[in-house]
Amino acid sequence: MKEKEIEANFYYALGHKIRRRMIEIIGENGYSSFTILKKELKVSTGTIYHHLDTLSQLIEQKSDKKYYLTDLGQHAYSSLKENISNLSKGISSKEFNSPILKGLMFLTPKRLITINQTSRVIPIACSILILTIGIIFSYLNDYFPVFLLFGSYPEDTILQKPYSNVLGAILFVINFLVYYIIIEGIIRLIYKNKDNSTQFFSTFSFIFFPSSIYLILHYFIEFFNLLEFSIIGIIDNSIMILFQAWSLWMLTYSIIIYKQLKIENALILSLLLHYGGFSLVLIISI
Repeated sequence: MKEKEIEANFYYALGHKIRRRMIEIIGENGYSSFTILKKELKVSTGTIYHHLDTLSQLIEQKSDKKYYLTDLGQHAYSSLKENISNLSKGISSKEFNSPILKGLMFLTPKRLITINQTSRVIPIACSILILTIGIIFSYLNDYFPVFLLFGSYPEDTILQKPYSNVLGAILFVINFLVYYIIIEGIIRLIYKNKDNSTQFFSTFSFIFFPSSIYLILHYFIEFFNLLEFSIIGIIDNSIMILFQAWSLWMLTYSIIIYKQLKIENALILSLLLHYGGFSLVLIISI
């Protein structure tokens, strides 16, 4: 089975509370008999066999007639303890089989974004690195950020270099904090969800990872005066749009993981804020 198909099946398997409980029972005890599963789950024999068949990649029956977790099953059990299963609640198996979503999942640093008590150091270190890159290259590009977008100062602005550069760097940090507060506030207000706020904040800078890459690329394009070639300008703009879409997905993914919203609700929130940011950049740049 291909890796992407395994990943789709993995999340689909975690998308049902009975299947999640079966994995937990076996994971907690090391193995389980059919009798124990039936007693713990309190469902019919047919239902158990149905879910065991669905979990065939995660659970195996050995010669002693007991059920054990496969390597993928052990990963699923660990994921349940780390709340990765929140993603399976927000995305259906049909959506997971979408080629676009598979591609986005491939580009998503899932293990880094999903933070838990035993693996805080690396995700937080990466978050700080992303913020540092964003600050440095906002300064070098002389850009100001608005949510996931970046704009250039109007030509007639009274703020000149290097003061505008310094302001752009400071605004990157302020933008990071304001963007988080707005999203957290909306989710608390509309969806009454206060869960995982610390973890959400700790990895929030990951949504700026694609933007930071673009800032680096754009800086070197300008440094070597490559924008004099019209084709390079088109490529630069295309990369900017693609990386903004990538950032939007990273934001959507984080909301699904930590706030347990369905994918459509997370996307609507992400897109509305992005549209608001785009309008603001347009107004400022005029």
